[in-house]
Amino acid sequence: MYKRHTMDVSKEDIKCARKLSGEMNTDQERSMFEVNLLLDDGLRDRFQDYKLLWECYPKPDLPLKKKQSGNRIREAISPKASGKRIFLQTKMKVILAAAAVVLIGFSLYLFSMGDASRYTNHIIAQQGERKQITLPDGSSITINSGSELKFPEVFSKNSREVWLEGEAYFDISKDVERPFHVNTDGLTVQVLGTKFNVNTKGKTKTVSLESGKVQVTLKDSGDEIRLSPNEELQLNTETGEVVKRNFDVSKITAWKDNILLLDDMPLGDALIPINQFYGVEFTISDDLVASKKISAAFEDQDLDQFIQTLEFIADVKITPVSPKKFSIAPRDEN
Repeated sequence: MYKRHTMDVSKEDIKCARKLSGEMNTDQERSMFEVNLLLDDGLRDRFQDYKLLWECYPKPDLPLKKKQSGNRIREAISPKASGKRIFLQTKMKVILAAAAVVLIGFSLYLFSMGDASRYTNHIIAQQGERKQITLPDGSSITINSGSELKFPEVFSKNSREVWLEGEAYFDISKDVERPFHVNTDGLTVQVLGTKFNVNTKGKTKTVSLESGKVQVTLKDSGDEIRLSPNEELQLNTETGEVVKRNFDVSKITAWKDNILLLDDMPLGDALIPINQFYGVEFTISDDLVASKKISAAFEDQDLDQFIQTLEFIADVKITPVSPKKFSIAPRDEN
């Protein structure tokens, strides 16, 4: 874990760092920065200093060696005597102490904040609705009720990353040069091109693979687990238990086709997917009703149709308590 230090970083510092690190993803943002460079001499000088340091600094995947890095920077700044180079030499300590902290600190800031600057689009599926969107690379995602997806306006040259909270079904366009990552609390899913479902609701996080191959990285342990078609991984975030098993694709992904599938479930347990699917709250106070097993597929049924069908097949009476709350009781109860 990185220790956070307090430091003063100006907006100009951040803009320079974002430009050098490739974090300016839109043409408008890049154009505005170029215009500012032309109009602002101070910004232009600052950017040139950062650029020089950036080009001389060791790569992120290499161990940091301060002495060798300092020599590289000095060699780059002072091979020949000139007014500009002499001026830069006098600023060496300032640049190394401030600019390096800014550039490295900015990278750590992006990482610790979930790369918020890249997730410029935020899609929310309200309770009871499902949303289908197309990403900049042509990939298709269906977002389940009460779930959120964040993604950038334009993917970077090296990777495609999104952030998910809740449940979504992914149909990802294959791009060998740019792996696709789904970031969630607890785990990260990496793919090239495939179809899979991710559900992060509740204490159990589930990744279910329909086709292709995925690699799931557990954030706490760093363990990497590969899945093949018709395999799913379940992570219990409270106990840390990990289960890898086969699953029925049609049952797990039925929701994306607007089908509520209940497979031999006690009605009390079925209330969780029912409430999520319709965005309302059904409650049961009778233990016998809660224990009734139910097997049904509700396809393209609105709430009124669902209530009528459930009353018939479960032999219950459903009474509205408020606009979005309903009580389920035995049919013969007064």
